[in-house]
Amino acid sequence: MKLVAGDVIQLKSGGPEMTVIEFDAVAGLVSCNWFVGRELKTATFPVEAVGECKLFVEGAY
Repeated sequence: MKLVAGDVIQLKSGGPEMTVIEFDAVAGLVSCNWFVGRELKTATFPVEAVGECKLFVEGAY
């Protein structure tokens, strides 16, 4: 999976839409931001744990 800053992704297990802030292809990690209410959250996930956000898959709407 190729990711760039600004991509909108989601955990494969579900959850909120998250914005990619950094992708480290060598380490296989993606850092993301998302909001819970007005609170900004940030976390880093293994790239295997994330996928395209269903709202932004081409042809989904």
